[in-house]
Amino acid sequence: MDSRLVVTTLQRALSTHKKPNDLHTDMGRQFTSLGFENLLNRHKIDHSYSKLRHPYDNSKIESFHSLLKREMIHQFRFPSIAHLILDVSKYIQWFNDERISLANRKIKVA
Repeated sequence: MDSRLVVTTLQRALSTHKKPNDLHTDMGRQFTSLGFENLLNRHKIDHSYSKLRHPYDNSKIESFHSLLKREMIHQFRFPSIAHLILDVSKYIQWFNDERISLANRKIKVA
């Protein structure tokens, strides 16, 4: 993943959603890049990282991504990126609001 992609994605998110107080990422190069750090600093967003080689820090979101891929992404063909984005948005809404799971204990992860 390219650092420009995460910077652009965060800029878009900040223009359409409420600014978070903090953001937790792994220590991938895209998240430790100067451009990404500068964007967080400009918006006064505290940045925390998972420990290097400790994916358990991100286990809830990693689990969600695994489910998203298994239950939706790999199950369907999408006629366009717009359809993919819409369907992923619907899946996240369904996952957070309707899916009953003891594992997530009603904690929103997406």
